[in-house]
Amino acid sequence: MSLAHHLRRQNDALFEAARAHPFVRGIGDGSLPLETFKRWITQDWLYLQGYVVALDTASRLAPTASSRAFWGELARVTREEELELHRALATRFGLSFKTLDESAPFEATTSYLGTLNDAQSSYPALVATLTPCAVGYAEIARELAAQHARRPPEYDAWIQTYTDAAFQQTVQVFEAELDRCAAVEGDLGGIEAAYRDAARCELAFWEGLWRG
Repeated sequence: MSLAHHLRRQNDALFEAARAHPFVRGIGDGSLPLETFKRWITQDWLYLQGYVVALDTASRLAPTASSRAFWGELARVTREEELELHRALATRFGLSFKTLDESAPFEATTSYLGTLNDAQSSYPALVATLTPCAVGYAEIARELAAQHARRPPEYDAWIQTYTDAAFQQTVQVFEAELDRCAAVEGDLGGIEAAYRDAARCELAFWEGLWRG
Protein backbone atom coordinates (compact mmCIF):
# COMPACT_ATOMS: atom_id res chain seq x y z
CA MET A 1 0.00 0.00 0.00
CA SER A 2 1.31 3.45 -0.89
CA LEU A 3 1.95 5.96 1.87
CA ALA A 4 -0.77 8.25 0.52
CA HIS A 5 -3.37 5.48 0.79
CA HIS A 6 -2.05 4.42 4.19
CA LEU A 7 -2.34 7.97 5.55
CA ARG A 8 -5.82 8.34 4.09
CA ARG A 9 -6.94 5.16 5.83
CA GLN A 10 -5.11 6.07 9.03
CA ASN A 11 -7.06 9.34 9.19
CA ASP A 12 -10.38 7.97 7.99
CA ALA A 13 -12.23 9.08 11.13
CA LEU A 14 -11.32 12.71 10.43
CA PHE A 15 -12.30 12.50 6.76
CA GLU A 16 -15.55 10.74 7.64
CA ALA A 17 -16.39 13.41 10.22
CA ALA A 18 -15.80 16.09 7.57
CA ARG A 19 -18.01 14.32 5.03
CA ALA A 20 -20.76 13.92 7.63
CA HIS A 21 -20.47 17.47 8.96
CA PRO A 22 -23.79 19.38 8.93
CA PHE A 23 -22.27 22.24 6.93
CA VAL A 24 -21.16 19.82 4.23
CA ARG A 25 -24.40 17.82 4.29
CA GLY A 26 -26.32 21.08 4.03
CA ILE A 27 -24.56 21.93 0.79
CA GLY A 28 -25.41 18.50 -0.56
CA ASP A 29 -29.11 18.45 0.25
CA GLY A 30 -29.63 22.19 -0.19
CA SER A 31 -30.71 22.78 3.42
CA LEU A 32 -27.77 24.99 4.41
CA PRO A 33 -28.98 28.61 4.69
CA LEU A 34 -27.40 30.80 2.05
CA GLU A 35 -26.38 33.31 4.71
CA THR A 36 -24.42 30.55 6.43
CA PHE A 37 -22.82 29.48 3.14
CA LYS A 38 -21.48 33.03 2.75
CA ARG A 39 -19.04 32.19 5.53
CA TRP A 40 -17.38 29.64 3.28
CA ILE A 41 -16.89 32.24 0.53
CA THR A 42 -15.05 34.66 2.81
CA GLN A 43 -13.11 32.17 4.91
CA ASP A 44 -12.03 29.98 2.01
CA TRP A 45 -10.99 33.11 0.12
CA LEU A 46 -8.70 33.99 3.02
CA TYR A 47 -7.41 30.41 3.26
CA LEU A 48 -6.63 30.26 -0.46
CA GLN A 49 -4.43 33.35 -0.22
CA GLY A 50 -2.13 31.38 2.08
CA TYR A 51 -2.64 28.21 0.06
CA VAL A 52 -1.34 29.87 -3.11
CA VAL A 53 1.75 31.07 -1.23
CA ALA A 54 2.32 27.49 -0.08
CA LEU A 55 1.99 26.24 -3.67
CA ASP A 56 4.57 28.81 -4.80
CA THR A 57 6.86 27.61 -2.01
CA ALA A 58 6.37 23.99 -3.08
CA SER A 59 7.31 24.92 -6.63
CA ARG A 60 10.60 26.33 -5.31
CA LEU A 61 11.38 23.47 -2.95
CA ALA A 62 10.40 20.56 -5.19
CA PRO A 63 13.41 18.41 -6.14
CA THR A 64 12.45 17.69 -9.75
CA ALA A 65 11.57 19.86 -12.74
CA SER A 66 8.25 18.06 -13.24
CA SER A 67 7.24 18.62 -9.62
CA ARG A 68 8.25 22.27 -9.75
CA ALA A 69 6.17 22.69 -12.90
CA PHE A 70 3.17 20.96 -11.31
CA TRP A 71 3.09 23.18 -8.23
CA GLY A 72 3.71 26.32 -10.25
CA GLU A 73 0.87 25.52 -12.63
CA LEU A 74 -1.43 24.65 -9.75
CA ALA A 75 -0.72 28.01 -8.15
CA ARG A 76 -1.69 29.68 -11.43
CA VAL A 77 -4.87 27.61 -11.77
CA THR A 78 -5.86 28.37 -8.18
CA ARG A 79 -5.42 32.10 -8.71
CA GLU A 80 -7.15 32.23 -12.08
CA GLU A 81 -9.74 29.44 -11.94
CA GLU A 82 -10.51 28.17 -8.44
CA LEU A 83 -10.71 31.68 -7.01
CA GLU A 84 -13.02 32.53 -9.91
CA LEU A 85 -15.66 30.42 -8.14
CA HIS A 86 -15.28 32.64 -5.08
CA ARG A 87 -15.41 35.80 -7.20
CA ALA A 88 -18.58 34.62 -8.94
CA LEU A 89 -20.23 33.60 -5.68
CA ALA A 90 -19.20 36.85 -4.03
CA THR A 91 -20.84 38.79 -6.85
CA ARG A 92 -24.07 36.79 -6.45
CA PHE A 93 -24.09 37.52 -2.73
CA GLY A 94 -23.24 41.20 -3.13
CA LEU A 95 -19.79 40.85 -1.57
CA SER A 96 -17.05 43.06 -2.95
CA PHE A 97 -13.54 41.70 -3.39
CA LYS A 98 -12.44 44.34 -0.89
CA THR A 99 -14.89 42.83 1.59
CA LEU A 100 -13.39 39.38 0.99
CA ASP A 101 -9.86 40.66 1.53
CA GLU A 102 -10.80 42.52 4.70
CA SER A 103 -12.96 39.81 6.27
CA ALA A 104 -11.90 38.77 9.75
CA PRO A 105 -10.56 35.22 9.74
CA PHE A 106 -12.24 32.72 12.01
CA GLU A 107 -10.05 31.05 14.61
CA ALA A 108 -10.04 27.80 12.59
CA THR A 109 -8.95 29.69 9.47
CA THR A 110 -6.09 31.38 11.30
CA SER A 111 -5.00 28.07 12.79
CA TYR A 112 -5.08 26.35 9.41
CA LEU A 113 -3.04 29.12 7.80
CA GLY A 114 -0.52 28.86 10.63
CA THR A 115 -0.21 25.11 10.07
CA LEU A 116 0.30 25.70 6.36
CA ASN A 117 2.91 28.35 7.02
CA ASP A 118 4.83 26.22 9.53
CA ALA A 119 5.11 23.37 7.01
CA GLN A 120 6.90 25.48 4.41
CA SER A 121 10.37 24.83 5.77
CA SER A 122 10.23 21.20 4.65
CA TYR A 123 9.11 19.99 1.23
CA PRO A 124 7.82 16.58 2.41
CA ALA A 125 5.94 18.17 5.32
CA LEU A 126 4.49 20.79 2.97
CA VAL A 127 3.23 18.18 0.52
CA ALA A 128 1.72 16.21 3.41
CA THR A 129 0.01 19.36 4.69
CA LEU A 130 -1.41 20.29 1.29
CA THR A 131 -2.77 16.85 0.43
CA PRO A 132 -5.68 16.34 2.89
CA CYS A 133 -7.48 19.46 1.67
CA ALA A 134 -7.40 18.27 -1.93
CA VAL A 135 -8.36 14.71 -1.02
CA GLY A 136 -11.17 15.85 1.25
CA TYR A 137 -12.75 18.23 -1.24
CA ALA A 138 -12.56 15.66 -4.02
CA GLU A 139 -14.29 13.03 -1.90
CA ILE A 140 -16.93 15.40 -0.54
CA ALA A 141 -17.81 16.74 -3.98
CA ARG A 142 -18.17 13.25 -5.48
CA GLU A 143 -20.42 12.16 -2.63
CA LEU A 144 -22.62 15.25 -2.80
CA ALA A 145 -22.91 15.07 -6.57
CA ALA A 146 -24.20 11.51 -6.30
CA GLN A 147 -27.14 12.68 -4.18
CA HIS A 148 -28.89 14.42 -7.12
CA ALA A 149 -30.67 16.64 -4.62
CA ARG A 150 -32.63 19.83 -5.30
CA ARG A 151 -30.37 22.63 -4.11
CA PRO A 152 -29.52 26.28 -4.83
CA PRO A 153 -27.46 26.90 -7.99
CA GLU A 154 -24.65 28.26 -5.81
CA TYR A 155 -24.27 24.83 -4.21
CA ASP A 156 -24.32 23.09 -7.58
CA ALA A 157 -21.54 25.44 -8.73
CA TRP A 158 -19.51 24.50 -5.65
CA ILE A 159 -19.96 20.78 -6.29
CA GLN A 160 -19.19 21.09 -10.01
CA THR A 161 -15.94 22.91 -9.30
CA TYR A 162 -14.59 20.07 -7.20
CA THR A 163 -16.01 17.19 -9.26
CA ASP A 164 -14.38 18.64 -12.35
CA ALA A 165 -12.17 16.00 -13.96
CA ALA A 166 -9.10 18.25 -13.91
CA PHE A 167 -9.43 18.82 -10.16
CA GLN A 168 -10.01 15.13 -9.47
CA GLN A 169 -6.92 14.21 -11.52
CA THR A 170 -4.86 16.82 -9.71
CA VAL A 171 -5.59 15.08 -6.41
CA GLN A 172 -3.95 11.94 -7.78
CA VAL A 173 -0.80 13.95 -8.47
CA PHE A 174 -0.81 15.24 -4.88
CA GLU A 175 -0.83 11.68 -3.63
CA ALA A 176 1.79 10.52 -6.11
CA GLU A 177 4.07 13.35 -5.00
CA LEU A 178 3.50 12.36 -1.39
CA ASP A 179 4.58 8.82 -2.25
CA ARG A 180 7.71 10.13 -3.98
CA CYS A 181 8.59 12.07 -0.83
CA ALA A 182 8.16 8.92 1.22
CA ALA A 183 10.52 7.01 -1.05
CA VAL A 184 13.43 9.33 -0.18
CA GLU A 185 12.60 10.10 3.47
CA GLY A 186 14.19 7.93 6.10
CA ASP A 187 11.83 8.96 8.88
CA LEU A 188 8.17 9.16 7.90
CA GLY A 189 7.06 10.45 11.30
CA GLY A 190 7.14 14.08 10.19
CA ILE A 191 5.08 13.35 7.09
CA GLU A 192 2.50 11.40 9.07
CA ALA A 193 2.20 14.16 11.69
CA ALA A 194 1.86 16.88 9.06
CA TYR A 195 -0.86 14.95 7.22
CA ARG A 196 -2.76 14.30 10.45
CA ASP A 197 -2.54 17.95 11.53
CA ALA A 198 -3.87 19.11 8.16
CA ALA A 199 -6.75 16.62 8.26
CA ARG A 200 -7.64 17.95 11.71
CA CYS A 201 -7.51 21.50 10.34
CA GLU A 202 -9.91 20.54 7.55
CA LEU A 203 -12.48 19.26 10.02
CA ALA A 204 -11.99 22.27 12.30
CA PHE A 205 -12.49 24.58 9.30
CA TRP A 206 -15.95 23.08 8.60
CA GLU A 207 -16.84 23.32 12.26
CA GLY A 208 -15.74 26.95 12.36
CA LEU A 209 -17.97 27.73 9.39
CA TRP A 210 -20.90 26.01 11.05
CA ARG A 211 -20.55 27.83 14.35
CA GLY A 212 -19.71 31.20 12.78
